[in-house]
Amino acid sequence: ARTRRSVIDSMAELAAQSGLLWDAGAMAEAVLAREDMQPTALDSGVALLHPRRPMPNILAEPLLALGITSQGIPFGGARGMLTDVFFLICSTDDRNHLRTLAKLARIIADDKLLAELRAAGDAVEILDLLQKREAEIDD
Repeated sequence: ARTRRSVIDSMAELAAQSGLLWDAGAMAEAVLAREDMQPTALDSGVALLHPRRPMPNILAEPLLALGITSQGIPFGGARGMLTDVFFLICSTDDRNHLRTLAKLARIIADDKLLAELRAAGDAVEILDLLQKREAEIDD
C-alpha cells in the first residue's frame, strides 16, 4: 500500500528525473513538512504538493510534476476522501509559486478535465489536456 511518504518521495524523484531538481530528498522533506502542517489533498481527489517556501537553491528553474495513481490513497484530506492525482509544484520565488497555485486551482476545478486526466492514455495526452485548459482560462 502506498503511504503519504512514499507518494511524496516518488513525486520528488519524478521531478528530479527532469534534471531541473537537484535534491529530491530535500524537496521531499520540505513537502512532507508542509503536508504535516496542513494537508493539500482536496475533496476532488487532487493534492497540490508543495513546500512551504520556494526552494531556488535546489532548482535550475521552476517545474511542475504530475502523478496519477490507479487507485486513490488516503492522503489526509479533510473528509477522508481518497487522492489519486498529485501535482508537485517546485518554485523558485513566491510570486510564481502563488500564480502557479492559483492557475492550478482554476484548472482542476473542472470535473470534466479531471475525468479526462484520469482516463488519459499517456503523458503526451495529459500535457495536451492541461495546455488546452490553461489556454481556455487565460483567454
